[in-house]
Amino acid sequence: MWKISPNTPMKLGVSEMQNVAVTTQPTAYDKLLVCAREYAEKFKDKNIGEIAGVMNARTLFRAIGMDPTKHRPSSEGLLRRALKGKDYFSINTLVDIGNWCSLDFLLPICVYDADKTKGEITARLGCEGESYFGHNNREVNLFNRFVIADEAGPFGSPITDSTRTAVDLNTKNAILIIFAPEDYNDDLLQKQMITFAERVKKICGGEVTNSFILKLN
Repeated sequence: MWKISPNTPMKLGVSEMQNVAVTTQPTAYDKLLVCAREYAEKFKDKNIGEIAGVMNARTLFRAIGMDPTKHRPSSEGLLRRALKGKDYFSINTLVDIGNWCSLDFLLPICVYDADKTKGEITARLGCEGESYFGHNNREVNLFNRFVIADEAGPFGSPITDSTRTAVDLNTKNAILIIFAPEDYNDDLLQKQMITFAERVKKICGGEVTNSFILKLN
């Protein structure tokens, strides 16, 4: 069961999948590199702030109280690497698909191992004293930051995720999340959710068991 707390200034495109097979094959990573090269050519004469789509993630970050010039959205970080011709790190097929879609859609995206979550999941504000060890190899203070939490506590955010629910080669059931600002078009988000899930099915197999946009009414 999922819910969103009042005054949460974002919407989430959520897809739950089962029976995926995660590997270290470079299939998704190669797609990420193709997307990066296409963007590098397409936007070579533009300042990053002029690129359509960049403002969506920046708007999201400002809405959740984060300065996007100090805490850069992951999607913008991927785009900046593309424009500078820098390589990416390949983690595994599912994470690589997430990075590919994040660059493609220019929105923060996270993937989680569903079997490592516990009970009800809520998008909410972090409480005093809450933190987790993130993929950035740091303890992340979550007080007054918007998080994704289960009954064991926070495990994700648009900034960096907890290692507790990380996807690995043993992952069989997954949660895919696209983070978007409140005013983001629902039809577009729905199309991107479908694209994301279809890419996972093509590379990792599996099937979607649940898909919805989590937002305040």
